[in-house]
Amino acid sequence: MENINRNWDNSLVTQAHIFDDPKYLRRLISLGLTEREGKIYLALLTRGFMTAIELQEKVDIPRTKIYEILQRMINRGLCIEKRIGRNKLYEPVDPKIAFQSLLEVFKNELKRKEEVAEELIDVCTSCFNASKEIGNPLDFIEILKDKIQIHRKYVSVVESTRYELLTFNKGPYACDNPHRLKEQQIAETEFMKRGGICKNIYETFEIEKYLWLVEYIKEQQLDGQQAKLVDFLPIKMVISDGERVMLPLEGRSGESIDLVMCYINHKAFGNACKMLFDHLWEKAREMEIFLGAGR
Repeated sequence: MENINRNWDNSLVTQAHIFDDPKYLRRLISLGLTEREGKIYLALLTRGFMTAIELQEKVDIPRTKIYEILQRMINRGLCIEKRIGRNKLYEPVDPKIAFQSLLEVFKNELKRKEEVAEELIDVCTSCFNASKEIGNPLDFIEILKDKIQIHRKYVSVVESTRYELLTFNKGPYACDNPHRLKEQQIAETEFMKRGGICKNIYETFEIEKYLWLVEYIKEQQLDGQQAKLVDFLPIKMVISDGERVMLPLEGRSGESIDLVMCYINHKAFGNACKMLFDHLWEKAREMEIFLGAGR
Protein backbone atom coordinates (compact mmCIF):
# COMPACT_ATOMS: atom_id res chain seq x y z
CA MET A 1 0.00 0.00 0.00
CA GLU A 2 1.40 3.36 -1.02
CA ASN A 3 1.93 6.12 1.50
CA ILE A 4 -0.82 8.78 1.47
CA ASN A 5 0.42 12.27 0.66
CA ARG A 6 -0.95 14.90 3.01
CA ASN A 7 -0.32 18.51 4.02
CA TRP A 8 0.61 18.31 7.68
CA ASP A 9 -0.89 20.75 10.15
CA ASN A 10 1.92 22.60 11.96
CA SER A 11 0.20 22.11 15.32
CA LEU A 12 0.45 18.32 14.90
CA VAL A 13 4.05 18.34 13.75
CA THR A 14 5.12 20.23 16.88
CA GLN A 15 3.82 17.36 19.06
CA ALA A 16 6.45 14.92 17.75
CA HIS A 17 8.33 15.10 21.05
CA ILE A 18 5.51 13.08 22.65
CA PHE A 19 6.63 10.10 20.60
CA ASP A 20 10.31 10.61 21.35
CA ASP A 21 9.99 11.11 25.12
CA PRO A 22 10.00 7.63 26.77
CA LYS A 23 8.08 8.80 29.83
CA TYR A 24 4.84 9.02 27.82
CA LEU A 25 5.25 5.46 26.57
CA ARG A 26 5.86 4.25 30.14
CA ARG A 27 2.69 5.97 31.31
CA LEU A 28 0.63 4.41 28.54
CA ILE A 29 2.01 1.00 29.46
CA SER A 30 1.02 1.66 33.09
CA LEU A 31 -2.54 2.23 31.82
CA GLY A 32 -2.58 -1.25 30.34
CA LEU A 33 -1.30 -0.80 26.79
CA THR A 34 1.43 -3.06 25.49
CA GLU A 35 4.68 -1.42 24.40
CA ARG A 36 3.77 -1.77 20.71
CA GLU A 37 0.24 -0.45 21.27
CA GLY A 38 1.69 2.53 23.13
CA LYS A 39 4.11 3.32 20.34
CA ILE A 40 1.39 3.10 17.71
CA TYR A 41 -0.98 5.33 19.70
CA LEU A 42 1.72 7.98 20.22
CA ALA A 43 2.64 7.82 16.53
CA LEU A 44 -1.02 8.37 15.56
CA LEU A 45 -1.23 11.32 17.97
CA THR A 46 1.73 13.01 16.27
CA ARG A 47 0.35 12.54 12.73
CA GLY A 48 -3.44 12.41 13.12
CA PHE A 49 -3.82 9.43 10.77
CA MET A 50 -1.46 6.92 9.20
CA THR A 51 -1.51 3.81 7.03
CA ALA A 52 -0.44 0.45 8.41
CA ILE A 53 2.79 0.60 6.38
CA GLU A 54 3.62 4.04 7.72
CA LEU A 55 3.01 2.85 11.27
CA GLN A 56 5.06 -0.29 10.70
CA GLU A 57 8.00 1.82 9.55
CA LYS A 58 7.53 4.45 12.27
CA VAL A 59 7.44 2.10 15.23
CA ASP A 60 9.59 -0.69 13.74
CA ILE A 61 7.03 -3.49 14.05
CA PRO A 62 7.13 -6.53 11.73
CA ARG A 63 4.59 -6.24 8.91
CA THR A 64 3.12 -9.62 9.89
CA LYS A 65 2.19 -8.17 13.32
CA ILE A 66 1.03 -4.62 12.55
CA TYR A 67 -2.48 -5.54 11.40
CA GLU A 68 -3.02 -7.88 14.35
CA ILE A 69 -2.03 -5.12 16.80
CA LEU A 70 -4.15 -2.49 15.02
CA GLN A 71 -7.21 -4.75 15.12
CA ARG A 72 -6.69 -5.30 18.84
CA MET A 73 -6.42 -1.53 19.39
CA ILE A 74 -9.66 -0.99 17.45
CA ASN A 75 -11.39 -3.56 19.66
CA ARG A 76 -10.08 -1.79 22.76
CA GLY A 77 -11.29 1.61 21.58
CA LEU A 78 -7.82 3.12 21.07
CA CYS A 79 -8.02 3.81 17.34
CA ILE A 80 -10.44 3.65 14.42
CA GLU A 81 -10.09 2.46 10.82
CA LYS A 82 -11.23 4.53 7.84
CA ARG A 83 -11.18 3.75 4.13
CA ILE A 84 -10.19 6.22 1.45
CA GLY A 85 -10.54 4.41 -1.82
CA ARG A 86 -8.47 1.29 -1.56
CA ASN A 87 -6.42 2.60 1.31
CA LYS A 88 -7.05 2.02 4.99
CA LEU A 89 -6.19 4.83 7.38
CA TYR A 90 -5.95 4.61 11.14
CA GLU A 91 -6.77 7.48 13.49
CA PRO A 92 -6.33 7.77 17.26
CA VAL A 93 -9.45 7.88 19.40
CA ASP A 94 -9.79 11.05 21.50
CA PRO A 95 -7.67 10.42 24.66
CA LYS A 96 -10.56 11.44 26.91
CA ILE A 97 -12.67 8.66 25.41
CA ALA A 98 -9.89 6.09 24.93
CA PHE A 99 -8.47 6.37 28.45
CA GLN A 100 -11.91 6.42 30.02
CA SER A 101 -12.61 3.11 28.28
CA LEU A 102 -9.39 1.68 29.73
CA LEU A 103 -10.40 2.87 33.20
CA GLU A 104 -13.80 1.23 32.83
CA VAL A 105 -12.06 -2.05 32.02
CA PHE A 106 -9.95 -1.71 35.18
CA LYS A 107 -13.01 -0.86 37.28
CA ASN A 108 -14.92 -3.86 35.95
CA GLU A 109 -11.93 -6.11 36.55
CA LEU A 110 -11.52 -4.75 40.09
CA LYS A 111 -15.20 -5.33 40.80
CA ARG A 112 -14.91 -8.91 39.54
CA LYS A 113 -11.86 -9.52 41.74
CA GLU A 114 -13.65 -8.05 44.76
CA GLU A 115 -16.53 -10.46 44.20
CA VAL A 116 -14.11 -13.41 43.91
CA ALA A 117 -12.27 -12.26 47.05
CA GLU A 118 -15.54 -12.06 49.00
CA GLU A 119 -16.40 -15.61 47.94
CA LEU A 120 -12.98 -16.89 49.05
CA ILE A 121 -12.75 -15.03 52.37
CA ASP A 122 -15.01 -17.40 54.30
CA VAL A 123 -13.33 -20.56 53.02
CA CYS A 124 -9.78 -19.25 53.38
CA THR A 125 -10.44 -17.77 56.83
CA SER A 126 -11.69 -21.11 58.09
CA CYS A 127 -8.54 -22.86 56.76
CA PHE A 128 -6.34 -20.13 58.24
CA ASN A 129 -7.88 -20.48 61.70
CA ALA A 130 -7.58 -24.27 61.53
CA SER A 131 -3.87 -24.03 60.67
CA LYS A 132 -3.30 -21.71 63.65
CA GLU A 133 -4.75 -24.34 65.95
CA ILE A 134 -2.29 -26.91 64.60
CA GLY A 135 0.63 -24.58 65.33
CA ASN A 136 4.01 -24.16 63.71
CA PRO A 137 6.67 -26.59 65.01
CA LEU A 138 9.25 -23.80 64.78
CA ASP A 139 7.29 -21.87 67.42
CA PHE A 140 8.81 -24.27 69.97
CA ILE A 141 12.41 -23.52 68.97
CA GLU A 142 14.73 -20.55 69.35
CA ILE A 143 18.35 -20.49 68.17
CA LEU A 144 20.85 -18.41 70.19
CA LYS A 145 24.28 -17.65 68.69
CA ASP A 146 25.69 -14.84 70.81
CA LYS A 147 27.14 -15.47 74.29
CA ILE A 148 25.43 -12.42 75.75
CA GLN A 149 22.13 -13.52 74.21
CA ILE A 150 22.63 -17.04 75.58
CA HIS A 151 23.49 -15.66 79.02
CA ARG A 152 20.39 -13.48 79.13
CA LYS A 153 18.18 -16.34 77.98
CA TYR A 154 19.58 -18.62 80.68
CA VAL A 155 18.99 -16.01 83.39
CA SER A 156 15.44 -15.52 82.07
CA VAL A 157 14.81 -19.29 82.15
CA VAL A 158 16.09 -19.58 85.73
CA GLU A 159 13.99 -16.60 86.87
CA SER A 160 10.83 -18.10 85.34
CA THR A 161 11.45 -21.65 86.62
CA ARG A 162 8.77 -22.62 89.14
CA TYR A 163 10.00 -25.71 90.93
CA GLU A 164 12.91 -27.64 89.34
CA LEU A 165 16.11 -26.76 87.48
CA LEU A 166 18.26 -29.63 86.19
CA THR A 167 21.66 -29.11 84.55
CA PHE A 168 24.29 -31.12 82.73
CA ASN A 169 27.06 -28.64 83.49
CA LYS A 170 29.97 -28.62 81.02
CA GLY A 171 31.71 -26.20 78.65
CA PRO A 172 31.75 -24.15 76.59
CA TYR A 173 30.34 -21.52 78.93
CA ALA A 174 28.45 -18.30 78.19
CA CYS A 175 29.38 -17.02 81.67
CA ASP A 176 33.04 -16.54 80.68
CA ASN A 177 33.50 -13.38 82.72
CA PRO A 178 32.93 -12.60 86.45
CA HIS A 179 29.98 -10.27 85.79
CA ARG A 180 27.91 -12.81 83.83
CA LEU A 181 28.86 -15.61 86.25
CA LYS A 182 27.63 -13.48 89.16
CA GLU A 183 24.33 -12.72 87.41
CA GLN A 184 23.70 -16.43 86.80
CA GLN A 185 24.65 -17.30 90.34
CA ILE A 186 22.28 -14.68 91.80
CA ALA A 187 19.41 -15.95 89.61
CA GLU A 188 20.02 -19.53 90.75
CA THR A 189 20.32 -18.51 94.42
CA GLU A 190 17.05 -16.56 94.26
CA PHE A 191 15.36 -19.58 92.67
CA MET A 192 16.50 -21.85 95.50
CA LYS A 193 15.40 -19.28 98.10
CA ARG A 194 11.91 -19.54 96.56
CA GLY A 195 12.01 -23.27 97.39
CA GLY A 196 13.11 -24.48 93.96
CA ILE A 197 15.08 -27.70 93.51
CA CYS A 198 18.41 -27.19 91.71
CA LYS A 199 20.37 -30.28 90.63
CA ASN A 200 23.65 -30.10 88.72
CA ILE A 201 25.78 -32.90 87.30
CA TYR A 202 29.43 -32.01 86.55
CA GLU A 203 32.26 -33.74 84.69
CA THR A 204 35.43 -34.66 86.56
CA PHE A 205 37.49 -33.07 83.77
CA GLU A 206 35.66 -29.75 84.16
CA ILE A 207 36.23 -29.67 87.92
CA GLU A 208 39.95 -30.29 87.44
CA LYS A 209 40.25 -27.69 84.68
CA TYR A 210 38.33 -24.69 86.07
CA LEU A 211 39.16 -23.44 89.56
CA TRP A 212 36.41 -20.83 89.36
CA LEU A 213 33.91 -23.64 88.81
CA VAL A 214 34.94 -25.33 92.06
CA GLU A 215 34.40 -22.08 93.99
CA TYR A 216 31.07 -21.58 92.28
CA ILE A 217 29.90 -25.09 93.24
CA LYS A 218 30.95 -24.62 96.88
CA GLU A 219 28.95 -21.38 97.14
CA GLN A 220 25.89 -22.81 95.40
CA GLN A 221 25.92 -25.92 97.58
CA LEU A 222 25.72 -23.67 100.62
CA ASP A 223 22.60 -22.09 99.10
CA GLY A 224 21.00 -25.49 98.43
CA GLN A 225 22.28 -26.74 95.08
CA GLN A 226 22.49 -30.52 94.84
CA ALA A 227 25.63 -31.46 92.94
CA LYS A 228 26.95 -34.77 91.62
CA LEU A 229 29.90 -35.86 89.52
CA VAL A 230 30.40 -38.16 86.50
CA ASP A 231 33.39 -38.89 84.31
CA PHE A 232 31.50 -37.99 81.13
CA LEU A 233 28.38 -36.04 80.20
CA PRO A 234 26.86 -36.65 76.73
CA ILE A 235 25.83 -33.01 76.26
CA LYS A 236 25.55 -29.62 77.95
CA MET A 237 21.89 -29.17 78.91
CA VAL A 238 19.50 -27.20 81.13
CA ILE A 239 15.96 -28.44 81.88
CA SER A 240 13.41 -26.08 83.45
CA ASP A 241 10.30 -27.60 85.06
CA GLY A 242 10.56 -30.61 82.77
CA GLU A 243 9.33 -28.71 79.72
CA ARG A 244 11.88 -26.08 78.65
CA VAL A 245 15.32 -27.18 77.50
CA MET A 246 18.53 -25.40 76.49
CA LEU A 247 21.22 -27.42 74.73
CA PRO A 248 24.09 -26.68 72.32
CA LEU A 249 24.20 -27.19 68.56
CA GLU A 250 27.31 -27.72 66.49
CA GLY A 251 28.05 -24.78 64.20
CA ARG A 252 28.26 -25.30 60.43
CA SER A 253 31.66 -25.97 58.96
CA GLY A 254 33.66 -22.76 58.72
CA GLU A 255 31.58 -20.83 61.26
CA SER A 256 33.58 -18.91 63.86
CA ILE A 257 30.79 -19.15 66.47
CA ASP A 258 32.06 -21.27 69.36
CA LEU A 259 28.72 -21.63 71.18
CA VAL A 260 25.29 -22.04 69.61
CA MET A 261 22.40 -22.89 71.91
CA CYS A 262 18.95 -24.20 71.05
CA TYR A 263 16.02 -23.31 73.33
CA ILE A 264 13.08 -25.72 73.05
CA ASN A 265 9.78 -25.15 74.82
CA HIS A 266 8.07 -28.52 74.45
CA LYS A 267 6.77 -30.66 77.29
CA ALA A 268 7.23 -34.08 75.65
CA PHE A 269 10.81 -33.26 74.65
CA GLY A 270 11.46 -31.84 78.12
CA ASN A 271 10.19 -35.02 79.76
CA ALA A 272 12.48 -37.14 77.58
CA CYS A 273 15.48 -35.00 78.56
CA LYS A 274 14.48 -35.25 82.23
CA MET A 275 14.44 -39.06 81.97
CA LEU A 276 18.05 -38.93 80.72
CA PHE A 277 19.01 -36.59 83.55
CA ASP A 278 17.35 -38.78 86.21
CA HIS A 279 19.12 -41.85 84.81
CA LEU A 280 22.57 -40.23 85.07
CA TRP A 281 21.75 -38.65 88.43
CA GLU A 282 21.19 -42.11 89.90
CA LYS A 283 24.58 -43.29 88.61
CA ALA A 284 26.56 -40.14 89.50
CA ARG A 285 28.83 -39.75 92.52
CA GLU A 286 28.14 -37.36 95.35
CA MET A 287 30.10 -34.14 94.91
CA GLU A 288 31.25 -34.13 98.56
CA ILE A 289 33.58 -37.00 97.71
CA PHE A 290 35.47 -34.69 95.41
CA LEU A 291 35.21 -31.38 97.30
CA GLY A 292 35.75 -32.92 100.69
CA ALA A 293 35.57 -30.78 103.79
CA GLY A 294 36.29 -27.62 101.83
CA ARG A 295 32.55 -27.02 101.39
